[in-house]
Amino acid sequence: MLFENEDRESEMREFSRSRSGKKVMQAGTKIRSAAGTISEIAEDQTGSMRKTLNDISEFVEKLGSSLSEIGMLEEGMSASAGLPTIQELRALHKNIQKLEK
Repeated sequence: MLFENEDRESEMREFSRSRSGKKVMQAGTKIRSAAGTISEIAEDQTGSMRKTLNDISEFVEKLGSSLSEIGMLEEGMSASAGLPTIQELRALHKNIQKLEK
């Protein structure tokens, strides 16, 4: 039982130190690597496909970075701050739909 004046570790901090947390951080690193691959592929494309692939790469990079760095968060920092925004997801969705037409 914690006393009122004792510091409690956040659930995210506890998770990041666990074996499962380390696996999630490793997966985040792999996701970041996939973002790099997508970016390289985008360079071979033109027009809307190039832009959309670059946007996908950026989105995936942000997601991977947030996951891979959860163990490095310091007091007052948030893992959610680096995540892609809802607006970015909507724009990406819209761009992909345009490519399908």
